[in-house]
Amino acid sequence: MCTNIQSNPLRLIPGEAHSSRVSVTAFGESAPSAPGLHDTLRSGEGPLSVSSKINNRHPLESRVQNWDTTQREHQLEAYRRIFGAADPIKREMELKLVQDTDFRPAVLGGSSNLHRDILLNKETSIDWEDIYSGKFAQTTCTNTAAASDRPPMDFHTEMEKRFGI
Repeated sequence: MCTNIQSNPLRLIPGEAHSSRVSVTAFGESAPSAPGLHDTLRSGEGPLSVSSKINNRHPLESRVQNWDTTQREHQLEAYRRIFGAADPIKREMELKLVQDTDFRPAVLGGSSNLHRDILLNKETSIDWEDIYSGKFAQTTCTNTAAASDRPPMDFHTEMEKRFGI
């Protein structure tokens, strides 16, 4: 009896996600006039070096990035086996509702994500994002110079961005 390890719903460790084939447009938006080329103007990243996106990556890096997702899938699969199909569906719907409605502008202190932490069973743990938020989190993006030069968003700008006005 041969079982496929990749499709095992009770997998504890994320699978390998590094690819052996490369596509130029897989790392960003392609240019409308030349569909095979990376659009450097719209991406705002500058010239794309595909080798820097692929090489010099540790094999465990993709597993660490997918750790929370794999653990969540494992937990939902266990709930499905114990309580039936309705329980994981209900939990995912509740999580989606909380993520869509839990919003407080940064001027008012930002959202605490307490409801999300309770639904993900993380209310008793302290993560990096719980301590370092705000301006520090903005400067940890890929373009640190642009993030530090940018003025903080005011209340009205943040509300317009949130609701797509």
